Amino acid sequence: MSETQPRGGETPELAPPRKRRGKTLLLLAGVVGLLGGGAGAAWKFVPGVADKARALIGHEAPRDIAAVSVRPVFVDLPEMAVTLPNAGHPRQMRIRLSLELTQGLPDKESGEVLSPRVYDALLTYLRTLREGEVDGGLGLDRLRADLYRRVELVVGPGMLRDLLITSLVLA
Repeated sequence: MSETQPRGGETPELAPPRKRRGKTLLLLAGVVGLLGGGAGAAWKFVPGVADKARALIGHEAPRDIAAVSVRPVFVDLPEMAVTLPNAGHPRQMRIRLSLELTQGLPDKESGEVLSPRVYDALLTYLRTLREGEVDGGLGLDRLRADLYRRVELVVGPGMLRDLLITSLVLA
């Protein structure tokens, strides 16, 4: 007779079920802790999450309700042409930019009033570009970030939402 068969008229004894409750509770507590920690970090460190969460719950209205409902204001700058130093073989760059501002400027001709100051800041930077700095996607991202930084210094902090390169030609 084999050991798995019951002897005589005895009923087989079932092995007691394994206790998994402790492991399951520990795993569940870990998942809840991670989700809570992630939500707390987002609440603390991601801008606007706390305000949006309060608005969804109904505690208070968002502070920037006027800024959310207002359409973005774009100022198109005239095209700039720059000669880039290229190890003795100069290259030409033609670039056209559009500025997305957080709030409108007082008058419609403000783009023309603003452009000489922006031109001065941007041309000083563009004339220092070296060979290969603008080539490729990463170079274009760096160019855009540097241009954004310089324009933000001119228009003031909080005024510039984005800088768009609408046209770029290197020859």
